[in-house]
Amino acid sequence: MTATENPADVQAPPQEASALRRLLIFGTGFGIAIHAKHLDAVLVRARPSSRTVPAWTSIQDFRSRPAADWGTELTRFLGTANEKNLAATVLLPRDEVIVRAIQLPGVAENDIPGAIELQMDSLHPYGDEEVTWASMPAGGSHYVVGLVRTTVLTAYETLFSEAGIRVSAFTFSAAAIHAALRIWNTAPASLLVVCAPEPRTEVYGESAGRPVYSAEFPAAQTRALALSRSELRLPPNYAALSLAEALPAASGPTEGISPLAYAAALAGSAPLLVSLANLLPKERRASSARRQYLLPVILGSLLLLGLVAVLVVLPALEQRSYRAALNAEIRRLEPAAQRAQALETRATVNHNRVTALDEIRRRPQADLDVLNELTRILPAQVWTSSIEIYPDSVVLSGEADQAAPLLKLLDSSPLFQNSEFALSVTRNAQNEQFRIKTKRRERNGRVTP
Repeated sequence: MTATENPADVQAPPQEASALRRLLIFGTGFGIAIHAKHLDAVLVRARPSSRTVPAWTSIQDFRSRPAADWGTELTRFLGTANEKNLAATVLLPRDEVIVRAIQLPGVAENDIPGAIELQMDSLHPYGDEEVTWASMPAGGSHYVVGLVRTTVLTAYETLFSEAGIRVSAFTFSAAAIHAALRIWNTAPASLLVVCAPEPRTEVYGESAGRPVYSAEFPAAQTRALALSRSELRLPPNYAALSLAEALPAASGPTEGISPLAYAAALAGSAPLLVSLANLLPKERRASSARRQYLLPVILGSLLLLGLVAVLVVLPALEQRSYRAALNAEIRRLEPAAQRAQALETRATVNHNRVTALDEIRRRPQADLDVLNELTRILPAQVWTSSIEIYPDSVVLSGEADQAAPLLKLLDSSPLFQNSEFALSVTRNAQNEQFRIKTKRRERNGRVTP
């Protein structure tokens, strides 16, 4: 069931990623979502065709308890899944991270950090307070930037260090969701997701106008979704999904799993395929030991090489031979093709000349029809000082006892329409002086002449 009251304009299902890309999906992610009073933790094992959740848990009142206390719980939690060396991907609370979507057209990839740094003062309200930021590409020249006060990031880093939990990434919900949606599937054309409905409504979205959208609202969910649809240029009744519905579904029982922690675990399970905005400096990022995966990776690499040989090398050789034969045939037929192209060009030029002559021939007769029609419909007490005839309009200048009725009179003719005064009407001692511009009507599908 969707998170909106109106099921119209249901979102289109995403398309599956290519088979070669899926071969690189092999890993385990440990996601942690920080909330106001508790932590949610989820383990995800990612494979080319499936996602399994071997374990998940929630740590209550972690802010008021000693870090070593709840850290022992998480270490025990990892041990039950035989993943003691796994490093965590941690989602910071949404209200402690500022998320900005920016566009950098024409900027080289190597210059992106410098270009973002130049805009840093305009991206956050913290003044001279030191901030830490991270970015990720969002398609084309669009980028998403997450900013957090350095003191806040340092405090969380120290807290997890005291708890004995190794951290590979501190990130934010928009980055994790964006990455998780693109591991097994292609990018969605448009998307509207309710990440956290209470106590503050957090919304994530994607559309042609806004490649990535992330916002948190103190307002009710209905109002938050209405504002988000407007920002994303989506129809007013475009259906919103819950985060659990939008993310790739896991096999097996998943009731009670935190969607945000699950998104973080998915993003951390395939580091080779996704670009995750990581707020933690590189020198302080922990890595996960994966010796148990060495043999499967080697076998997978050999399989990949075999597939490349079958699917790429052999067809390339065959295509090369085919291309050589095709080029020889092109060279043989090229003189005849050039002659045909020259004849076609000559025929087009002659056709344009004939069309121009026909237009010139019809023009005098059409202009005479205009003069005859004006002579017929204008009253005897109206006289004109000039009549200017153009291909699509006629301009009349003259005098009449009353000029206003002339507009309706001209529009009643089958030759004229949309008559209006080109200049303001002035009055002399006896008559009103006018200058009227009227459009020539289309006749037989074309404007006269």
